[in-house]
Amino acid sequence: MGGCGCVCSKEKEEASRTLLPGAFAPLHTDINFKYRFLKTIGTGRYGKASLAALKVMPSAQVVIKALHKKRVQVTKDTLEREIQTLFKFDHPYIARLFEVFEDSESVHLVTEHCSGEGLFEAIVAKGKFPEQEACGLIYKILLVVNHLHHLNIVHRDLKPENFMFEDSSPTADLKLIDFGLSNKIFAKMDHLEQKTIVGTPDYMAPETAQGGHGSMCDLWSVGVIMYAMLSGQLPFTARTPDDTLERVMAGNYSVSSETWNKVSPQAIDLIGKLLVVDPRGRLTAATALKHEWFSQAPIRQPVSVPMLDALRNYKTKTRFQAEAHRIITKFVNLAHSRDVKSTFLSLNKDNSGYLSSDEVRDGLREAGHTLEASEMEEILRNVNFKQDGRISYSDFLSSVMIPRALLDDDMLWCAFIFFDVDNTGVVDEGKVKEALQRVGRSMSQDEVHEMLITVESEELGVDYGEFKKVVLQGSAAPRGR
Repeated sequence: MGGCGCVCSKEKEEASRTLLPGAFAPLHTDINFKYRFLKTIGTGRYGKASLAALKVMPSAQVVIKALHKKRVQVTKDTLEREIQTLFKFDHPYIARLFEVFEDSESVHLVTEHCSGEGLFEAIVAKGKFPEQEACGLIYKILLVVNHLHHLNIVHRDLKPENFMFEDSSPTADLKLIDFGLSNKIFAKMDHLEQKTIVGTPDYMAPETAQGGHGSMCDLWSVGVIMYAMLSGQLPFTARTPDDTLERVMAGNYSVSSETWNKVSPQAIDLIGKLLVVDPRGRLTAATALKHEWFSQAPIRQPVSVPMLDALRNYKTKTRFQAEAHRIITKFVNLAHSRDVKSTFLSLNKDNSGYLSSDEVRDGLREAGHTLEASEMEEILRNVNFKQDGRISYSDFLSSVMIPRALLDDDMLWCAFIFFDVDNTGVVDEGKVKEALQRVGRSMSQDEVHEMLITVESEELGVDYGEFKKVVLQGSAAPRGR
């Protein structure tokens, strides 16, 4: 672009083309047909974020991040990386990506709306957190980091501004909402040679400031967040940016003020093991989660036996039913059953965000079920959507929410209109193919045809009554509005 501020014809063509062929809805899809934009809630270098609502259900609010393709022209890889990465995340403490639209100008990421305050605002308002409350929140942040690292992904810019409470209730969970600098690592995680300096200076690890960093930079950032939550101050802030950087590089922080006299030795010990200048001496997320400080917080809850029974007995009748169940998990309101989340996390002993067959078997054994190896294999086949030998959070939601009738008509309707994007009242093969594209899944027309031929009563497609029947086949009836 030569610094002239104009865009040449070739660049215009590049900016308007589909960035990730097959990953998004076709260019004719108009996001404004489905969503009503309510207000702008943030602007940035590449676009803006808006609060929006489903037109057919105004109470269902989302956040839509519109990324302008001309503005991200020179950093297309960054945009593609964020989108591909977001589709991989599947964790109770990460805001959900519902779907992606693309038009000639922008890519629109439709994400979960967290209506509570941000962690940064909470720290400012409180001054500092009571230690037990901070303990529970830091544990959740570490669970998120461990999930990312399990996927070989480094966030690289963890800070309080990237976390929000899902609502304003006293028991609201904290969720990670932003991944602008995350990076997939294909080699060994601690040998990433990244020579660009990224991140927010106050939370930046020493190795990041030097232009090279691996997964351990995220643990340094967690240490800074923990320090801020317990003291109301940042550990390395100085009069000038250069002075701040000097303190970061030396690991020069203090826990000698009166504030720290009221903080437990265990908390101070964990901070000290996270804010280690040499990343090789820093605790990993998995190790940090086992630190004795977390013994003071009610981390793991008892598992729900009825939920494990549902998991054991879950089975879908058709491929379309399985796909529909997967879509429904995007609209599940866990306020209906908070034990879903707590049971999943209690079963997940390695804190990876995925349940192994051993973890499921141990949970079922504790609930009084003794399983043969063949039975465990059958459960994995029935529950594991990707057939990769492990149960994701979405797999778990599908298997325990639907059989236990924890769905309601609103959720079913949201799922139906996810497919019926133009609101004609009927879902056909073209709509199903497009809907799956919007969640990053590509399926041929023949595959879609084979999937729907078993459920369509007429050539016209599937109406809401048929959709509801297919989704609930073998399940209890949904709760009314």
